[in-house]
Formats: sequence, structure tokens, C-alpha cells
Amino acid sequence: MALSSSGLGAGRVYASEGRSSDEPVTELQLFEDGGLRLLMTRLSEGASGPYESPGDAEQVVFDAAAVVFTRHMLELIRLISDDVGYHGNWAVAVGANRLRGRRRWSQPSIFASNHRYSADTYEESTGVTLAELRDAPGTVTRRLLGPLLRSLDSEEAFVKALTDEE
Repeated sequence: MALSSSGLGAGRVYASEGRSSDEPVTELQLFEDGGLRLLMTRLSEGASGPYESPGDAEQVVFDAAAVVFTRHMLELIRLISDDVGYHGNWAVAVGANRLRGRRRWSQPSIFASNHRYSADTYEESTGVTLAELRDAPGTVTRRLLGPLLRSLDSEEAFVKALTDEE
């Protein structure tokens, strides 16, 4: 079973035909074996400066979206575990593609980071317990996204989301 915004064609491939805008697609799949998958098609976008044409827009990464969606997905897993009484471990993973050469999006500033991601894909996985989902979602988020955020020089911007201190 899947719930998604419009824009996915056969085989869960992004279908831009007939769409009036370049809106993102988000899909949550629930599998018979209890697995979950969250697909988001817009982790990056072209960002042009005030004196640039939209065609010259640089593709930048929305690192905040990765952090927010990861934290929401971990919370959803926790809620499902509590609801169905599953107290076992989960295997969780994060992945993104077409990242090579992209830097993080930031408001125009002379302090914006120019660190660019060097690989085309990012993949990270970890095992997580129900106790970690309840008490340490920031630690799990750091395990999943820490390498990506460090390479984009944005880990410090998400200290609160990557820790579990009250």
C-alpha cells in the first residue's frame, strides 16, 4: 500500500508530463512484511542569484529536508512499533543520488559554505532499537546523516536535531 502525492508514474518513476509545476513528490509505502519506505524526489533544486537567469541556476542540496524527513520517519517507525507491539530492532537507511558537485542551500550570504559533495550518491544504514527510537532519535539521525552533513559543512547547523540532550 502506498500514499503519494501526484507525479509518480509506472514503476514509481517521476512523471513530469502533464504537471503544471515542478512540485516535489513524496510517497510513503507500507509493505506486507512491515517494512516502510519514504521517497522524496526533491532533495535539491536550482537556486539562482538575484542577477542570474533561472536557466543559470546552480543545483543545491536541501540538507534541512534530509534532517527533517529522517527525524519524521524515525518517529513514524517508533509510533508504529508502539502501536503494533513490535519491540525488535529495525534496519534503517538513507540514500540520495545525483549529488556530485552540489553544495548546501543557504540564504545568500558572504558566509555561505562552498563545500561541495564529491560523490554522486550517498547511502548510509544502521540498526536501531526501539529504545533508541524513543530516547535517542538524534543519535540515530547523526549515524544516518552525519557523513553527508559533515561533507557539506552543515553538521553544526543541525546540532539540536543530531543530539538527544534536553
